[in-house]
Amino acid sequence: MRWFFLVLALTVPLGGHARVVEGRVVDEAGEGIAQVTLRLTDTTRLSGYVDSAGCGTYHPMELVWTEADGRFRAELPFTPNEVEVSQVPEDFYTPTEPLPVTPGQEVLVRLRRIPWLIYEGQVVDEQGAPLVQVDIEPGGRTDDTGRFKFKLRPEVPHERFRFRKMGFKPLFVPEGETAKVVLRERRALVKVNLLDKKTKQPVGGLYRVAAYLGGERLSFCSAGDVEVTHEPAVGECTLDVEPGLVELHVDGKPVSKLKMASAPREVSLEVTRQ
Repeated sequence: MRWFFLVLALTVPLGGHARVVEGRVVDEAGEGIAQVTLRLTDTTRLSGYVDSAGCGTYHPMELVWTEADGRFRAELPFTPNEVEVSQVPEDFYTPTEPLPVTPGQEVLVRLRRIPWLIYEGQVVDEQGAPLVQVDIEPGGRTDDTGRFKFKLRPEVPHERFRFRKMGFKPLFVPEGETAKVVLRERRALVKVNLLDKKTKQPVGGLYRVAAYLGGERLSFCSAGDVEVTHEPAVGECTLDVEPGLVELHVDGKPVSKLKMASAPREVSLEVTRQ
């Protein structure tokens, strides 16, 4: 069963050639929906028609937008035979196929709301201090109080979420246990300086730096031009690692090994300028 329907369009001659097309877009409860974009087209004709934005179209076509009450009205120099919902507010599904328009009745389109799945909670460290800017995949990020709130579409179930913050081991949390998340396992920080082999100066461009432990990639960062990497300085970036023999890769190639404990480290690596 379709979750939206169309009751055909009223088209009345105006001034001999123009047509008035009116209608309304509503939700399942009959409330009007604002800011919906509709495309009215006459697919029976091929022409050099130019729309109101000055664009040539293959078929006579115009875009219309709904007002605050969900209503729209357009005066057209052609009679449309189909309508397509091309853009809707984020809380609604977009119909995937155009619908027929027949002269004589008002357009009425019903849209179904998305039953969002809402997730909210707080992320703290083992002392209970809020953690800011924690990335949540898929989802969002914590604010300056360590709290988060995001919504996901229900079509694809999410059995767990990945919580990631620099300096902590990523944590996978089951879908129903996100109200209070504690990141306990810390990682050591490694500041990487990439230097040109010939000049011994910081490199520009863009380089991908990754840390591996036992074949598992722990973290990665980008070094080079600050305009590209958004790092504080040219040729620098920071990643985090766990204790052990860590292998650093640059652009997929192993270049150095570090025996890491818990203390922060700073290393310089020489690379060939790209």
